[in-house]
Amino acid sequence: MTTTARDTGTTDLTFEVTGQVAVLTLNRPDKLNALTPTMMSALGRALDEIDADREISAVVITGAGERSFTAGFDLDGLEMPDRTDSILESTRGNYDILMKIWNLRVPSIAAVNGFAVAAGMSLALICDMTIASDTASFGEPEVRHFALSPLLLMPWFANNPKVAHYLYYTGDTISSGRAAELGLVSEVVEPAVLLSRAIAIAERVAMVPRFAVEMTKESLRRSYEIMGFTSALQQHRLLDTLLLSSHGIPERDHFFDLMASGDMRAFLAARDGKFKAPRPEDGARGTGP
Repeated sequence: MTTTARDTGTTDLTFEVTGQVAVLTLNRPDKLNALTPTMMSALGRALDEIDADREISAVVITGAGERSFTAGFDLDGLEMPDRTDSILESTRGNYDILMKIWNLRVPSIAAVNGFAVAAGMSLALICDMTIASDTASFGEPEVRHFALSPLLLMPWFANNPKVAHYLYYTGDTISSGRAAELGLVSEVVEPAVLLSRAIAIAERVAMVPRFAVEMTKESLRRSYEIMGFTSALQQHRLLDTLLLSSHGIPERDHFFDLMASGDMRAFLAARDGKFKAPRPEDGARGTGP
């Protein structure tokens, strides 16, 4: 089968189609594939194109290189808007693009290599299936710097909500194996076969009559909607906006000043330094929660 590259308007996101399978690759490996506004816009456009192309039956989303799926939004030198309405617009824009995957006509498969943290974890979990390498790790560290995850997904997909609570409250990370035990990952494979395995699953989905798959996805999505999925996520987004716009809290202002300065080493030291000590839950085993 012939592979066709499609233009995304940026080299930071590649878009290829082979047969009935599209592959989107986050392509900033030197920056752990951290998401920029340009990448998010390109991702939104690519998802719209996939949704409109009746020849595409499944999409794989992955990250370039071996170190990271994506480390979330690029915080290097980020300056948060001063106005609450501007922050609301920003969180809504990111939310809407990630939710395009949830509302996509065709099934999506995340092929997670390395770090899937912050918005990266949201991107991995919002896909219909999540395949991870045995070197991948997952976490939601945003709470440590006065922010929330863009999508509150673990309560919907984890089979142990108590552990999900722990991860949200502490910002700790877990291995792909532990994520699989919690039901957050479909399958764990060796890094060398990660992408080929994800594409093989997408090709198997593509063997099924397309309209039947689309109606199955619609039925699954509506089942979640009956349980309040989107309403809960939108409420979470509003609380994230509230937290991000809470000026005058010294610790919060310190973190955001460090982000704006571009000194990411100082920012990460302030955010994560005190968490380097062993966790109480680790005990002598050095495992996770």
